Amino acid sequence: MIVSVILPSFNDQAHLGDALARLRRQRGIDIEVIVVDDGSNDASPAIAERAARDDRRIRALRLEANGGVALARRRGVLEARGDYVWFVDSDDDWPDDAAAVLAAKAEATGADVVVAGALFRLESGRTKQLAPPSGDPVDGRIAFTQLLTGGITGHLWNKLFRRSLLTQIEYVPARVQSDLAMVAGALARAGSVAFLDRTVYEYRIRPGSIITSRSRRADSLRLIEAGVRRAASLLPGVVDGPAHRYFVTRYILLSGIKDATFGDYSDEERGALLAELRRRLTLRELRLLASARDVRRLALAATAKWSRPLYRRLLVIADR
Repeated sequence: MIVSVILPSFNDQAHLGDALARLRRQRGIDIEVIVVDDGSNDASPAIAERAARDDRRIRALRLEANGGVALARRRGVLEARGDYVWFVDSDDDWPDDAAAVLAAKAEATGADVVVAGALFRLESGRTKQLAPPSGDPVDGRIAFTQLLTGGITGHLWNKLFRRSLLTQIEYVPARVQSDLAMVAGALARAGSVAFLDRTVYEYRIRPGSIITSRSRRADSLRLIEAGVRRAASLLPGVVDGPAHRYFVTRYILLSGIKDATFGDYSDEERGALLAELRRRLTLRELRLLASARDVRRLALAATAKWSRPLYRRLLVIADR
């Protein structure tokens, strides 16, 4: 078995060389590393090309213009030769046997997707464990429902995907959080999804990371909502069902309200976004949160709907 490791890169000369050195230390499995440079104008392409000359397992691809991480990953998948694909980012960390343990689980179960554990390392240095579901492998429909309800997260890097599955999915060009739409597309098409109770990745949130920025996310959230809906349409009865509506409420509406509240918008844009999102946040959505016993999000949703000052205070508390 061969695992293709896909590493997108954009103006990342500070981390790329070290990431490639750590990938070269992967043991217990045959790998190929595909670096897709997304139109960098720093030394990143040269670093990747030098690594490719030094190690035949590394290939350096270069896109002429910056098109976003989703399209860079798509190019990597199209170029990959492995049986399975693992996605990594250069400023994170992983054990030297991560690819091997993921591949062993895939081989033992025949799964199309393996979901493992991960560790979030926050800017403060504190860590948060991300645990996978437990139990035997499940089919794609069950796994997709777990994604909608939060049992499986939308991150790429703690998962191994059968390559043939990734050639069928949509690569939604959202500027942020495009991972989620890719995971949704893969799970909706998967025959079997296995779970691995092992930490295979450390995601590092750094100062200035896009995940902590106040940048505008409304367009990305619209793209993600549409992409997940298209994936859900592959599974009869899922679109607009309880799990799908819960996902839209917790991920699209509440994330959108937070973005509209704190993002870099004009007063007119902010007002229009908040009006649209609060209109969509009806009593039906509040009942969904209550039936899921999601007390934290229920409180945020209710205050976002009826009391913006209280919502802002609760959000500060919830984010601590």
